[in-house]
Amino acid sequence: MRNLVEWVTAHPLRGFIAAGLAAFVALPMLPVTAWLPGAIVVLSLLAAGPGAASVAMLGAGLLLFWGFTPATGMPIAAGIAVLVLAPAYLAGAALAASRSLSFTYQAATLGACILLVAIHALLGDPLEVLAPVVAYLAPMLEQTAAALARFGIESSPQELGEATVRVAWATLAWLILLHAALASFGGLWAFGALREPGLFGREFRELRLGHFVAWLAVGTFVLTAVVGLVSDGSWQVADDLRFVLAAAFLLQALAVVHALRDAQVIGLLPLILAYLAILVLPVALVGLGLADTWVRFRERFMRPRAAN
Repeated sequence: MRNLVEWVTAHPLRGFIAAGLAAFVALPMLPVTAWLPGAIVVLSLLAAGPGAASVAMLGAGLLLFWGFTPATGMPIAAGIAVLVLAPAYLAGAALAASRSLSFTYQAATLGACILLVAIHALLGDPLEVLAPVVAYLAPMLEQTAAALARFGIESSPQELGEATVRVAWATLAWLILLHAALASFGGLWAFGALREPGLFGREFRELRLGHFVAWLAVGTFVLTAVVGLVSDGSWQVADDLRFVLAAAFLLQALAVVHALRDAQVIGLLPLILAYLAILVLPVALVGLGLADTWVRFRERFMRPRAAN
């Protein structure tokens, strides 16, 4: 691995090639794999600076532009390339400047929240903006409704369409945050393999969003609860912010569990259960991550062991 990272970071042209290849691999499975070319950009920022990272970003961007242009046209293809790569570059720049994964994650989370509010301010309610999309997907929604009806779940195609687009802005902001974080993780892991083995693991186990983001989350949770009690509807912006912030603290909870596992405070089974909880009981992990802001589980449970 070290030899590969050395090769990629030895010359900007190699970063260009590596990022292009990463984008080529990621292309069929986007948006799931959007972080792959971003990780090369972050690695280039950490190892060689903004110039090399810009060249790597160009390599990935050209490949993404080429891949999407036939289906979407040039303007949309260019927008997709920017949407995939710009968050990773910004996160990598924050990581290179601060040398702190926690600071980078905090900045990415706040950036996603600001972006979410801006989208709502500029585009408005997703139910209105994306109504043509619901109409276009009507045949698919009818098939989905029929499939759900066979399992005893009664829901009209219109209800399914509205439920899908209602979370569109929150999903977009969350995906941007997730892939910016994963690109930072991948880039820092590769950089650690080159310069300091174990760097990423240490930084991830110390990951913390901090008090400001925690109080922002608490305020958002309370606000959505109050709005739900005093009115029949909800405030879409607050609901979306709650979703993004909850997802952010879920990742902090995983960092807590990994830290306790590394300190041999817990065994392998609780670590496995934590990952299963992402699917079956995510609210428990969100609560753990948020509570860690004040309870500080890592320091509380690891201090006695360190003193021995």
